[in-house]
Amino acid sequence: MQDIAGHTAASLLSLAGDAARCTRDILVTGRQRRADPLAQLGRDIKLPEDGESERRIREFLASRAALPVLGEEQGWSGGESASPHWVVDPLDGSFNFFRGIPLYAVSVALCAGRTPLLGAIYDPERDELLSGGPGLGLFLNGTALRPPPSPQQLLATGFPSYADPVVVCDRLAAQTREWKKIRMLGSAALSLAWVAMGRLDGYAETNIMWWDVAAGLALVGAAEGAAIQATPLAGDAMDISVTRGGLVPAG
Repeated sequence: MQDIAGHTAASLLSLAGDAARCTRDILVTGRQRRADPLAQLGRDIKLPEDGESERRIREFLASRAALPVLGEEQGWSGGESASPHWVVDPLDGSFNFFRGIPLYAVSVALCAGRTPLLGAIYDPERDELLSGGPGLGLFLNGTALRPPPSPQQLLATGFPSYADPVVVCDRLAAQTREWKKIRMLGSAALSLAWVAMGRLDGYAETNIMWWDVAAGLALVGAAEGAAIQATPLAGDAMDISVTRGGLVPAG
């Protein structure tokens, strides 16, 4: 990857990781406080920490790299662009967070259009920062990581807030025939990070939002033997199927 806005790939990767980590105090304190939601419509929920985390990440990135930002909470800043820009999900797994389930993450990616160049996903509960990208390697808390071969047994999936329940259930039925075990973590970012690390073997979800998966796709792209299918849908939605070490199963 060539230098972008005067920054090397290594410095941008470090910046993405620092940005993903910079709101840990907001999230750890917020999960202990358990504030009421700002909004809860259907299967979607918005918490004070969603906005607080994104505002701080945007400020952090703006002070260090003058690139546009697409964030879940505030949309585009700096103008919508297909050239390199940041994609931010400040709190992926908001419902888990709200209910006190320790499965959520912060996701920061550098993308060109729908191509993830690098990414960082931070898990505040385990203090794990996974960063990397295609051609850049994969790093856990700064240490190079080489995940073991994938046995193709354990699939992560989910039930996105705006997905058609019939489509999701039909797909899940097919997946149960292809995989030995299926898990719903409630966080697409964390699911993809764990696929990249080798804790999970695959991830598939329909009608998931781009900011939920951008950094995770960069991380999986850094792992050897990954097969990735990403199909853009209307707006910022995607259909995603990812495995490590083999072909994407049917369904």
